[in-house]
This record gives sequence, C-alpha cells and structure tokens, in this order.
Amino acid sequence: MNPEDKKRFRDRANRARRDLLKEKEKYGYIDDGAGKRYGAAVYYILGGANEQALEFYSWFESEFADDIGEPLFNLFWALAEFRAGHEEQARYRLQLAMLSNLYMLPFLIHDPISPLDIWHSSNMDCLEYLREIEEFLAEPTDEERQWFRKEYHSQQFSALRNEYISVFHELNHERDFQKRGAILNKWREFLAQSVVATLRP
Repeated sequence: MNPEDKKRFRDRANRARRDLLKEKEKYGYIDDGAGKRYGAAVYYILGGANEQALEFYSWFESEFADDIGEPLFNLFWALAEFRAGHEEQARYRLQLAMLSNLYMLPFLIHDPISPLDIWHSSNMDCLEYLREIEEFLAEPTDEERQWFRKEYHSQQFSALRNEYISVFHELNHERDFQKRGAILNKWREFLAQSVVATLRP
C-alpha cells in the first residue's frame, strides 16, 4: 500500500474517533448506529498506525465494556497485538475473532469452507459476511497467516471451535425456549472454564 493510501486510512480513523468523542462530549454517551467504533481501529491498522490502533482498542474496551465487537474488528485487534509482540493477548483476541465468525480464519489460511449446520445469531457470523469484508482481508501478511494456521489447528483452538459447533448445532434444531436457554448456559459454562477465560488480559 502506498503512503497516500495509508495516510487516507489514518485520516479516516482520526475522523471517526473525533466524531465518537464529540458525541460523548455533547450527549454524555455514544449512540454509534453507524459502527464508527469498529471502523476506526481497522483504519488505523490499514494506515500503518499500530500504536494508535492499540490505544483505540484500549479506549474502546473502557468505553464499551459489554460490546463483543464484530469479526473484522476482532481480527484486526489480534493483528495489532501480534504486531506489538503481545503473543498471549493476540492469541486471546484471535480466539474471539474465530468465534465471532467461524468461516473467517479458514478463508484466510485457505482451508476448505462449507456452510455449517449451526444457529447463526446475526448476518455477521454467516459465511456471506466474508463478501462484505473481503477487501480488508488482504491485510494480514504471510507470516501472520502462518500464525493463524498454527493457532487455528492447535488443540486449544480446535477444542473451543468444536464445542461451539456442537452447542450451536443443538440450538439450530431446538425451538423450545427453556431448552435453548439450557443449551446456551452449557456454552457459557464451557467458556468460563476454557482457555479463553484464562487468557483474558
């Protein structure tokens, strides 16, 4: 990417962050229906401003504590941590990215992809979502894709992914409200005891 393109991305990131801060200052809270909170960090990384991306992610975590993010945002958070040499935090973020869209990492490492028989809670965790973000998925380097592959096929990632698929397969075929709640509780219990919980920074 040429310097002009990188500058354009940094400018876009700065503009999005300014808009968010202005809204907080004016109203006392941020009602970000346009999703600027997700775009800013991605644009910082595309602009080669990794330190600013990490600063934004830190601000995001304090400002939107209950926000689970979205797949591309989560993936780029993992990239930012990896590029900063924060291996454990990068692994944690990559797990969250994998769970937010099970098709994204296989796409990036050129593994076979087919639709999964699972309950998809939104359009962002579906296979079709990759078409929406495909232009951004050229960013990871070959080295980073090799890291994705190693982690994706590791025992930790495989166990987490297999449990997710098992639980959300059940959800896809269960209509009883109380039973669905019990299935989701099983997933929450698994997460609470999983490597994701132990790796949380």
